Parts: sequence; structure tokens; C-alpha cells
Amino acid sequence: MKISIIIPAFNEERLLGRTLENINGLRPVFTRAGIETELIVCDNNSTDRTAEIARAAGAAVVFEPENQIARARNRGASEASGEWLLFIDADSHPSAELFAEVG
Repeated sequence: MKISIIIPAFNEERLLGRTLENINGLRPVFTRAGIETELIVCDNNSTDRTAEIARAAGAAVVFEPENQIARARNRGASEASGEWLLFIDADSHPSAELFAEVG
């Protein structure tokens, strides 16, 4: 099984790095459960370093030119290859317990 972690992001350079660090630190929770993951950030027409920060953290970056959260989520989902989609806001910090419960 594979889970696609999708983060829609508009001008999130201030918060995104910490969120991605948190998520990358928790991905082994899924690995230990035998679940593969991929990390996708949908850059929702940002004018800051959002895409650059996402790439530096190892995320695949897709672009959605129309500023709308639903479109950004859907664009990220369209690129996902996982059987399950996990959407996380760019300013969220999920816990290991949450990831374990999902897995």
C-alpha cells in the first residue's frame, strides 16, 4: 500500500519548512507499518520561496495557477500515485500517534 501526503500551499515559505521537517520525521511510522509514502506539495501560485523550500525537503512540487484551496488539493491529488490520500495543511504539525492511527 502507498499513501500520498499532499500539502496545498500558497505563500507558505515562513511555515512550510517546519511542517515538512515534521512530516519527513514521521514518515518512518508508515515505513515500519509496511506502507510506502510520497510527499507532494501543490504550489498554489505562490510569489515566495514555497516551491523551493518544498523541493529542498524532498517533496515533489506541482503547480496550480488559480488561487483556490480546492483546486490546489485536487491538483495535488491528480499527481498522486497512492491508494490513500492524506491532505495536510502547510502550517500543520501532525503527531506520530496520528500517523500510526492512519497506518
